[in-house]
Amino acid sequence: NQIVIFCHGFRGTSIGPNRFFVRLAGKLQEKGIGTFRFDQYGSGNSDGDFLNSSFLDWIETTKTISQDYLNKGYKVSLLGQSMGGSTVLAIASELNDKLSSVVAWVPDPNIDKLNIQGPYAEESGQIVSWDYWKEAHDVNIIEKLKNISIPTYIVMAENDEFVSEENKQALIQVAKPNHKTETLKNQKHSQWDYDVSEEVIYKTS
Repeated sequence: NQIVIFCHGFRGTSIGPNRFFVRLAGKLQEKGIGTFRFDQYGSGNSDGDFLNSSFLDWIETTKTISQDYLNKGYKVSLLGQSMGGSTVLAIASELNDKLSSVVAWVPDPNIDKLNIQGPYAEESGQIVSWDYWKEAHDVNIIEKLKNISIPTYIVMAENDEFVSEENKQALIQVAKPNHKTETLKNQKHSQWDYDVSEEVIYKTS
């Protein structure tokens, strides 16, 4: 049995941006590959307050689900978008060859020094503790990527409004032969042209 576990991005949900996850799940189902999509704590339909979201909790939750399927004998692959992409890279570094592959769409390694202003971070009407971003920075995604020995596919966006060029270059510079990196020309973080999204979904599946 094969399964792909999806990990949504910051302020995202289990359907993915523009229902990309739903479309990808359909393609995988056509190939007989199962999928598991869920909402992280405080996101989507899950219980809890988004304010209390924890990046370390995102990692632990996704890793626990992955390990459960591995224990059941499944071949497990991980797919994450945005901070979900950072999450699955961190997990792949730990589980490594226990997994079949890992895909990260527009991950943010958060190498930048935090610019803490106010009691919490706010983005598009949602607030979260600064601890979330401190944890994401301290996990050191770049170092995690160096340790991943399984097939890895990382997609970046040329005009990403959230992930800086410095962060994207940091990923590219440490990529190994088993890490395929691709930059989507003229695309934003998650607002991809339909044809572009179809191509990425095809390559991912």
